[in-house]
Amino acid sequence: MSYTTELTDDYAGIVHVGKDIVTGPEVIEACRLTTQLVQNTENFHYQFIDFSEVEELRISREEFDQIVVQDYYAAVYRPNAAVVIVAPQNQVFEIAKAWQHRIEDIGWTTHVSRSRADAKNWLRENFSHPAPATERHPEDAPSN
Repeated sequence: MSYTTELTDDYAGIVHVGKDIVTGPEVIEACRLTTQLVQNTENFHYQFIDFSEVEELRISREEFDQIVVQDYYAAVYRPNAAVVIVAPQNQVFEIAKAWQHRIEDIGWTTHVSRSRADAKNWLRENFSHPAPATERHPEDAPSN
């Protein structure tokens, strides 16, 4: 699977990581999983979506619309969530910005960045709970 979903160790966040080619159905399934999590718990207040290793995001208009609908539904349970997307590739960046525009009235604080470092800094500055755990790549782990 080229799009994975992991929970942070503190259960405050959800980290989605894409690689190579990511498809609309993969993203929709992750949205459904996220919605189920926020419906059934009081955890999970931010999402860190990392498309830094994605070559192409294959998504139709209908799939895009389904993602937006899922996000509106999730916002019922987390109206003040923070969502940051890392999208260095032009095509993915444009889709992420279109998503950001479509959900701007949802109540979420969102940011789309071309840089993982910038995205991590933005999340630290805009997430009010304890420092977010976004280290999911071995190269980002602190060295001893």
